[in-house]
Amino acid sequence: MQLIDITHPLSNATAPWPGDTQFHFEFAQRLRDGASCNVGKFTSGIHSGTHMDAPLHYNDAGVSIDQLDLDILLGPARVFLAQGTMVLTRGHFAGLDGRATPRVLVRTNHCDDKTKFPARIPTLAPDVPAWLGEQGVRLIGLDLPSVDQTDDPTMQIHHRLEQANIIILENLDLRAAAPGVYELIALPLKIAGAEGSPIRAVLRA
Repeated sequence: MQLIDITHPLSNATAPWPGDTQFHFEFAQRLRDGASCNVGKFTSGIHSGTHMDAPLHYNDAGVSIDQLDLDILLGPARVFLAQGTMVLTRGHFAGLDGRATPRVLVRTNHCDDKTKFPARIPTLAPDVPAWLGEQGVRLIGLDLPSVDQTDDPTMQIHHRLEQANIIILENLDLRAAAPGVYELIALPLKIAGAEGSPIRAVLRA
C-alpha cells in the first residue's frame, strides 16, 4: 500500500485569496520561555490551502460542512491530467467511468507554488459540470484555488456543480499523483455551521 499526500502545507507564506484572511501560525507558549508545554495558535480564512467547499459557500440554503455526507469523501477516485490548457472540456476526461470512480481529480500543474496567488486559472467549460453529474460523478477536486475564474463574482461553475450534486475540493497537490485510479480520503474539520474547511487529503494506491 502506498499513500500519496495531496495536501499543501499551510504556512505563514501561503497566499490567501485576495482580500481573505492570511494564514498565520505562532506559538502562544513555549517551553524555552518557561511554559509547561508548547501551545500554538493560528488564524486563517476557511479557503486557504487545501480545502473543501460546502454548498453553504455559494448557496445560503446549502448544507454546512458539518452536515455533509462523509461517504462521498472516501472511496475510488480517478486522477486526470490536463496540462497546458485554460479550459477543461469533456475531452480531458477521456475514459471516465463515473459509476466506478465517482470522485474525479484534475491535475493541471498550473499554480503549484502556493506562496503566489495566480492572476488566471484554468476552469471547467460551462457544459462539463452537468455532464459529469450525468456520468455519476459526485466529487471533483482540482489543484487550483477555485473552480471559477479568479475575477468571476457569479461563481457560475460552483453553482453548476451544485446543480449536478457534485462536491468541490480545491488547492490539491497532485504533483506526485500519476493519472489513474486510487482510493481518496479527504476529511474536513467538523466546524459547526461553516461554509467549508481545511482538509488533509491523501490517495491510497
